[in-house]
Amino acid sequence: MTNIQIFLPESMKVFVEEQVAKGGYSSANEYLQQLIFQDQQRKSQEGKRAQLMAKLQTQAQLNDEKFEVIADKLADEFAAYFGS
Repeated sequence: MTNIQIFLPESMKVFVEEQVAKGGYSSANEYLQQLIFQDQQRKSQEGKRAQLMAKLQTQAQLNDEKFEVIADKLADEFAAYFGS
């Protein structure tokens, strides 16, 4: 493992210490590792969500294009059947 030194204002230090005591963490290190892990998970989920949304938008565009093709064919068939 690697060490990182961080500087916190006193109010944040107190907050971290309170979270360690209340949250059942063995140390500030464990608490901060958990926060970082949760942030990694959240960002990973956001990335997956963005990929899914992009895929859905692409699929919607394809569906719109397919709809136009079908609508054009139906219009041509209608015109051929009933006359222009």
